[in-house]
Formats: sequence, C-alpha cells, structure tokens
Amino acid sequence: MGNLIWHDWARFVSITASVYAVWAGYWGIFYRKFFWDFVGGIVRDPGGLQAPASAALFINVIVKIPLIQIFVMLHALFVLALEWPLPLMKNLSIYRSIVVRIVLLVSQASIAILFYQARFLSHVRLPRSYETALSSGDLLFFPSTVHKHVESDIEFEIRLCPALQKKPKLPTPHFEPSVPAGDGGNRKKDDPFAPPYIPALFVGELRDDEEGDEYVVLLNKYSVVPSHFLLVTKELKSQASPLFPCDLVQTYLLLLAARKAGQSFFAFYNCGDRSGASQHHKHVQFIPTENGDGPPIETLARSKRLESDDKAFSLTQLPYANHIRRVPSFTLSTNRSTLEETLSQTFMMLLDLVISTVRHDPTHPPGPPSYNVILTLEHMHLIPRKCDEHVLKETGERLGVNALGYTGMLLVKSERELEAVKREGVLGILSAVGLPNVHEKQIRTKAWEVDEHGISCM
Repeated sequence: MGNLIWHDWARFVSITASVYAVWAGYWGIFYRKFFWDFVGGIVRDPGGLQAPASAALFINVIVKIPLIQIFVMLHALFVLALEWPLPLMKNLSIYRSIVVRIVLLVSQASIAILFYQARFLSHVRLPRSYETALSSGDLLFFPSTVHKHVESDIEFEIRLCPALQKKPKLPTPHFEPSVPAGDGGNRKKDDPFAPPYIPALFVGELRDDEEGDEYVVLLNKYSVVPSHFLLVTKELKSQASPLFPCDLVQTYLLLLAARKAGQSFFAFYNCGDRSGASQHHKHVQFIPTENGDGPPIETLARSKRLESDDKAFSLTQLPYANHIRRVPSFTLSTNRSTLEETLSQTFMMLLDLVISTVRHDPTHPPGPPSYNVILTLEHMHLIPRKCDEHVLKETGERLGVNALGYTGMLLVKSERELEAVKREGVLGILSAVGLPNVHEKQIRTKAWEVDEHGISCM
C-alpha cells in the first residue's frame, strides 16, 4: 500500500511539472529571454545587461525563434500522455519503464531552465515595490486632496498638495533631439534615470524583442499619487524625440497588463521644452485612476459620436487644440505587428495634425513643436503646446502645466493658488499654454487627406 501511495504521489508530481512546463513554454513564446544571459554578460552604461557572444546560439533558438519553448511544450505534452495516460500509451513498453520517466523528467527540467519560465510583469510587483520604497524612505509621498471643479459642464480635478512647496526645485532640463551618452559619473549627476538604479525604486526591466530596445520601470521618487511609475529608456534618449513604435507598444502593453490585474492606469508623455517635462531623459509616466473611467478628458472623448472610429477628431467644445483618435480594443494576445501598426499610424496621424495646428498659429515660438501625449486603452490624445507655464493673473505665481493638466487633472501647491485657478478658469489656463482650436478651420480649408488608414493632415 505504501509503495502504491508513493507511486501515485510521484505520478501527480510529474503531471504537475509537465502542466507547468506547457504553461511556461506558452508564455515563453511571447516573452522571450535566455535565462542565463547574465553568465559572462556585459553591463553597459547606458543599456544594462548584454548577453555574451557565446550565448548567440541560445539567443537564436529562444529569442529570435522560440524553438526551445515549442520543444518544451511538445516534450511536456508527451510526458502528460505517458502519465495520464492516453490509452495508446498503455500498450507501449515505455509506459512501464521507470528509467524512461526519469530521463524524460530530467531532460524536461534541464531544457526548461534555459528560458525565463514566467513573466513577472511590472503591475504584479508594483504594489509591493511601492510599499517597500515608501517604508525605506527612498520614495517620498506627498499627501494631497482632490477638489472637483465644474467648468463648461466638465468636471476637472484640481489636486492640492501643499507639501510640494518643500520639494527640491529641479534645474531646467536641456532638450535636444539627440543627446550624447556622456561619462558615467557626470551622467548620473545630471540624469536621475541613469544606472545604477535605486533598488527600492527599481520595479523591473522590459525588452522589445522585435526592435531590441530596452527599458526599465521605475517608481516616481516624488509621488503625489500612489503607484505612479515611469517607463524609461535604458539608453539615454531625448525627451524632445517623438514616441517610436516600440515605445508605443510597450506603453500600451503595460496598460493592458494593468487591466488584466484589475487596475486602471493611463499613460502620458511630455515631449519638448514647452510641454511641462522636467527631465531630459525619455520617459513615459503612468498614473492609476480610482475608477475605471480614466481621467476626466476620457469621459468627453468617450461620449463623442463618430461616423467612423478610424478617423481623428477634436473635442470642439474645448477652446484649445486637441487631436484624438480612438484605439481598437486590443488584448495581451493581440499580434504585436498589428498593435505596432495601429498605434504608430495613430500617432503619426495625430502628430501631423499637431504640426498643422502650429502652422496655423503665427505667434507660435520657433523651433520643433512641443506637445503632450495621453494614452488610454481607448484613445490617444495629442495636444500642441505654446509654453510650459502660466502666470496666474491674481497672484502672479507661475503654474506649471504638463500632460496631466490636459487630462483634466491640475496640480496646485497652496490654497491661494487653488482659489486663483478656480477664479481664472481651468480652460482659460489650458488655452493660454496651448494653441487655439482650429479644427473647423482645418476642415474648411480642406487640409485633410483621406486614405485607407483614416484621416491625416496634409
């Protein structure tokens, strides 16, 4: 009886291990990484870990083509057929062989450890990382209160955070379309996103296996909203550069991963020196929302009735220029090329409209256009900018405005500033740092080019 119990226990362990191997191989196809790339690897600054040349074979059969993952799945399915067993297997001699089982299980385990068997996405680690960083003192949280302010039937959220008055004032960043890497010591001094990273703020790494671009996910050191995190390029890239296809894909995948985990986030990007950006190293920011409706601007965008969802549109009730396009419903299993093509075309379409809007404004400062990008699972927004600050008429104080302001979420540092913003009007402030809404004029002048992808500005 004892031998029978041990035999069944061993069989169940074998079945469990094989089911896990199938599952690991499946996800390993989507998230490809050679597990042992750190052996003999080179740490680049910037760039992170680079696999050694000796690992080229494994990179080819794991990352470029997921042969190992597929083989592990087939191998595990064979073990399951043997242990379950399938009726056909009972008639084979290997079904009664302990040696065959040992060889199969050992080989299965040996091959499976060649690739990462699980993908610990940033959203899984985020709550734990946030609490750890907060308790260690590496993350500074500034308590705040949200004040609802209705203006033109739009409910804005003005967040009052007096503690921000004590936040160290950051030097004005220098924005260039391309930036030199520089030496490690000076770069770390000028770039808070350069390695080595503060361990408590480091959430994880991401790699775009199609393009090879690498990113790190970091918690925002100065946090007003819990779990505010950043997607930062490992390589030093300029915040004045547009979002590239791989940037858009990784950003959207994080939003999808958060939704799968039951959390609601939106992303925003401040591009250029008049966008409200505070750092020159390229980074996309993510903010959670208390409800699943997203930021206030999403309520307006969602309510817009369109003849076709593949065309760009503007919320014409807003006095400042805004360009929006609906994003189709995607999931984590959506083909990457489809996701990249859709997001890239959407971004370029809206960027064309931003440039067209700038050309319609003779008072726009010279130089490359600055703009804000807001990305949710449903919409992409681009808002052209004229300046990054607004001088409040009542107090003479300078109010910085970045993409969050255009989501309908403005940040103030004092009661006095709060009342001044309410009296002057949020829409007036956003209009002052943005550009006039010339959507109707663009239509009247027939500056549209209709193609198979939708509408883009000529």
